Amino acid sequence: MPKVIAAGHLCLDIIPDLSRLKTESETGNFIEPGHLLRIGPASVALGGAVSNTGIALARLGTPVELMGKVGDDVFGKTILEVFRSQQNDLLDFTSGMIVAPGEHSSYSLVVGTPGMDRCFLHCSGANDTFSPQDLHLEKMAGSTLLHFGYPTLMKEILSHPKEFAARLSEIRKQGLLISLDVSMPDPQGPEGNLDWKNWFDIVLPMVDIFLPSLEEMLFMLNRPLFDEISRRVARVVVGQGESVNPARFMKFEQITELADALLQRGVEIAGIKLGDQGLYLRTGENVARTTSSLSPKTTASWKNRSLLAPCFDVPVAGTTGSGDCTIAGFLTGLLNRWEPEKTLRFAVGVGACNVQTPDATSGIPTRDAVLARMKTWKRKPTLFPDVPGC
Repeated sequence: MPKVIAAGHLCLDIIPDLSRLKTESETGNFIEPGHLLRIGPASVALGGAVSNTGIALARLGTPVELMGKVGDDVFGKTILEVFRSQQNDLLDFTSGMIVAPGEHSSYSLVVGTPGMDRCFLHCSGANDTFSPQDLHLEKMAGSTLLHFGYPTLMKEILSHPKEFAARLSEIRKQGLLISLDVSMPDPQGPEGNLDWKNWFDIVLPMVDIFLPSLEEMLFMLNRPLFDEISRRVARVVVGQGESVNPARFMKFEQITELADALLQRGVEIAGIKLGDQGLYLRTGENVARTTSSLSPKTTASWKNRSLLAPCFDVPVAGTTGSGDCTIAGFLTGLLNRWEPEKTLRFAVGVGACNVQTPDATSGIPTRDAVLARMKTWKRKPTLFPDVPGC
């Protein structure tokens, strides 16, 4: 298999067990000066695109080199130790990893009290000092694709789109494909007020594959529609732990317009992750870079496509990392030189494996195991039956 570099945002998630908090006062406002509450042990897990997409790719059989930045503190050492515990020979977590002396590693406190949604106390740490120049060109030799995740949470990358685009251009000249992923901006943070259309105008001409979520693209490319749909979603009464897919309040033409806006900015393969409604693929006539290693027949199958792959109907234990793992499945299919229909089905199949476990990557098996499980699963009904499916 071709080698992939997974670069970008990396952090350590610290998850205290708060299930012992029983009373309403404890769960409603449990942080009080001088008040001691007895809780359970904490678990640690890796977070961010580097770990989620990188580990999933390795589990699916793709050699991966991780390229992130941690400090030389206890959290940084813990991150490297968790990578080591994966015991996967296809996962290289040392060659491209930057250990920055004197810097703090990124971490999140994941606080989820009984009966309430989780909140995250996040420290960006060394992610904020990861710059475009940290994508070392000499490290790219022998790789086929660079996947960069979550520039939305990386100050130096976010603040310098021209420098980021210039570095991606240099990497492309070495023959690598570029895949990009983003995270949902915090409306109250600096990324919430960024001119995302301008940022994409600068960066996306250097990107070949871009598979964001529907919510992310609504927020970044059509804020008025995002606000309107958010108001409609907020009025829907749902059960504890349930959510409403914004796609339920949209015409499919509006989703297509978001994907077309990405193609118009230079992306060859645009995908929109639709949550429980699956994965939508949009391509144009020009897929020259992404299909350069494919046969003429397979290349033709990637041109001018509009396809929707519905989700598989499986029990859901959690959705942490589901988008990252879906991307790993898509990239695996592309690197295996599959046609778009099989690639899309495999991507949502990997996503289905992910959601059956609470964490981000432990549910991801081998590529052949995913393909075998897909034969036994039924597909979920879709809101958009008239869209060509696969």
